[in-house]
Amino acid sequence: LLCACCLIFDTGLITLTQFILLESPLFFFLAALLAMYQLTRNCKVYTPLWFVTMFLAGAAVGCIMSVKYIGVFTVLYIGCMVIEDLWKRICNENYDWKSIAVYFSHCAAFFILLPVILYLVFFVVHFQITINSTESDSTYSPNFQASLTGNKMREVKNSQYLQYDNTVRFKKDQYLLHSHYLTYPDIHLNQVTGYAHRDSNNEWVVERCLGTAGSRDTAIVSGDMVQLRHVATGRHLTVLPDVAGVTDSIDNRVVTTEAVDLNSCFQIDTTLKAFTRVQALQADISLLNLNNKCALKVGTVQLPEWGAKQIEVTCTRRHIRNPSSVHLTLEHNISPVESENTQFIRPFGFLQKLIEMQVKMLVTNNALLPSEEERSSRPWMWPLDWEGLWFSYSHKHGGVYFLGNPVIFWLNFGMIFVLLAINTSQLYAELRFKDLPYNADVLYSTNWYLFGYLLHYVPFYLMGRILYFHHFYSAFIFNCALTASTAEMLFSRCASPHKTTVLRVTLLSVVVMSFVAFSPLAYGISVDEDNKIQGHITWLRWLDTWPF
Repeated sequence: LLCACCLIFDTGLITLTQFILLESPLFFFLAALLAMYQLTRNCKVYTPLWFVTMFLAGAAVGCIMSVKYIGVFTVLYIGCMVIEDLWKRICNENYDWKSIAVYFSHCAAFFILLPVILYLVFFVVHFQITINSTESDSTYSPNFQASLTGNKMREVKNSQYLQYDNTVRFKKDQYLLHSHYLTYPDIHLNQVTGYAHRDSNNEWVVERCLGTAGSRDTAIVSGDMVQLRHVATGRHLTVLPDVAGVTDSIDNRVVTTEAVDLNSCFQIDTTLKAFTRVQALQADISLLNLNNKCALKVGTVQLPEWGAKQIEVTCTRRHIRNPSSVHLTLEHNISPVESENTQFIRPFGFLQKLIEMQVKMLVTNNALLPSEEERSSRPWMWPLDWEGLWFSYSHKHGGVYFLGNPVIFWLNFGMIFVLLAINTSQLYAELRFKDLPYNADVLYSTNWYLFGYLLHYVPFYLMGRILYFHHFYSAFIFNCALTASTAEMLFSRCASPHKTTVLRVTLLSVVVMSFVAFSPLAYGISVDEDNKIQGHITWLRWLDTWPF
């Protein structure tokens, strides 16, 4: 009951269900998985109810993975519980290896095969629905784009090999090598940036270095020196040796478009052997500026307002010895003269599209870095309810402030240390061969909640991407279960049933009253005629980091 109340009367969960799309189904399937698997462990093996609960638990695993990748932590949690269950059966003398193998095959079918099938079915449906081309297609490979109805990749013939005078588009992940007439501050030269959308400013013509004459049909081989002329501006890609990059003044040089000189020459470097013809849409290409001993890099950092918040492109000396780490790909390679090497792009099939989409989702997720205006929330703040986040706030109408119920959060945080103290006292009693102060089965289950909490919380300390307060809420569910179970162990030590009832009612009443006090944060804070937050809310500002 306490766990349910902590979840129902938390203001943060209410805000999540209103403003963040994927959290509600994620929490639903997480709770369903924990409930179904617990029922499975309580059922007699191979009965109809056991098969039903195993099927529902496996379906919940597939749904969790399909909602968000963070669901992998829940899958690991259930996987550890299954392994622990198998280990107990192996250690049980009443089980033979045949029965263990049968049990393991059932677990593999329900918790591995079924979720994989369900995951694939969701993507089959997804690809059947999303068949038309959109503006975001440029983030995918040419073969992926060619599978979409209305995409120009289906209609244009590309050269099989990279050749001089070809018009090309270079891409790093979802960003295309781009230039425009906007200039850098102080030096007033055209910017070269990474741009996530397709337009004519992404197109470059490959020419011989310093304008050396050559045959139009001559293919470029690995190690050739080329220069890139920007189609829209007519200027050539150039490295400025004396101008530092925005984000790294030591190793990075600014890239611009300028008249031709030695700083405009780039060596084509691939993973292929030297003097091997470059297959345009398949090879990973690095552009090395030997004159400045640097490699062209399309980064991940957004430029300020003067750069239209596009992605910084530099020539980095740090990667000159390992250019494969800053490689680019080609998604467009058009020859001015059609030949036997020009052909339509072959569209991807289902499995190829599935694999590319998984890679894209992972790369995009890891590349979510905070911009200058954003401030990444840190994991240490979350259990303390240190700060929240405004939603739809304006000085005239107020807004919703995303903050967990502090009474629940601080109760949860304190119960973690209480549980550690209980474990210490239990271990001390075992070592001294004394009567155990707490029920061993309840403590064992509570420690699993602690493990689930840590598994869903600690990994965020290792992530470099931008983080938000709502990332904590999967761990929060386990923390509420931990709090309720730990509280029951403490209540069990109370000799008087009457006192136990009073303690339970008091604790539940405090949780409910704290929700009543803080509920305006979730349902909307109003402002008075002077555009100030009304006084009955400001007295709840218990921490200076809460801006209301």
